[in-house]
Amino acid sequence: MSKITSLLLCLLLAGCLRLNLPPLPELFPGRGATSPTPAPTAAQTAALPQAAPVVAATSAAPSLTPPASPTALLSPTSTAPLPETPTLEPSPTIDRDQRIELRIVQPGPMSRVVSPIQLIAHIDPAFTGLTRLELIGEDGRELYRKVFITYSNIGYYTRVEEKISFEFKGAAQMARLQISTYDKAGNLLALNSVRLMLFSVGENQLGQPYPAQERVVLRAPASEAEISGGVLLVQGEVDLMNDTPLILELFDTEGRIVGSRLVQLPAGGGKYQPFSADLPYQVSGRLAARLNIRQLDDRISGLAYLYSRPLYLNP
Repeated sequence: MSKITSLLLCLLLAGCLRLNLPPLPELFPGRGATSPTPAPTAAQTAALPQAAPVVAATSAAPSLTPPASPTALLSPTSTAPLPETPTLEPSPTIDRDQRIELRIVQPGPMSRVVSPIQLIAHIDPAFTGLTRLELIGEDGRELYRKVFITYSNIGYYTRVEEKISFEFKGAAQMARLQISTYDKAGNLLALNSVRLMLFSVGENQLGQPYPAQERVVLRAPASEAEISGGVLLVQGEVDLMNDTPLILELFDTEGRIVGSRLVQLPAGGGKYQPFSADLPYQVSGRLAARLNIRQLDDRISGLAYLYSRPLYLNP
């Protein structure tokens, strides 16, 4: 009896006791009771897994190390050298206002003249020396000729004035008045001309002179250039006198031809047009030479124009 009574007493006391156990974790946050969750005890905290430490951000920007990959891009502020952009050298320009070697100032082309003709011509200082004046009739007959020496005025053109008398059968005919210069060996250096109408009677009617510009303006070769390889590139612009082809020739100092070529160009209509040609030559050693560019007269036998430039040829 006493044992039963003791057992009942223990059961009654257990029902009256409150167990101080931690609450179960909330399975569904936001649902159920809204009372705050009590802080875990020290023993519970020690049992929890430790989180990685958190580093507080500072005001200084972090130092970034660029990737070592070769494909990494360079930022605009990078000091690494950028690949160099090749610079194209400008091609030489053509100066059409270069000094004209020989210029007939008076009479102008297609002037109507009677004898005597008052000639005025200018010669570049580099081409003074042996000078020849000629008047060629339409049948190729020489109506006037004079050979004399001109002297250089350094920095200035040499002025030539001459009265040219002529006679011919008939009332009128076409003619070519030309002036040319030669070196000491007798090689032709330059020639320029105008076409005239000759009359046996009447009055002079002078035309306007050609512009004070050289008809051939070369880009290549340069004066006194050293040429090698057996081919000379001739390149530039030309104001053709007529429709005949350009004749390109290479002469040595003794007047022997070492290379020649014809270049046919369309009619220029009084305007400069570009041309380019390879001129083959044959030499056995270094040779002082001269490039001649000339045009024949398309109405009267002989040359209408010649331009030349000195250079050196090598095999």
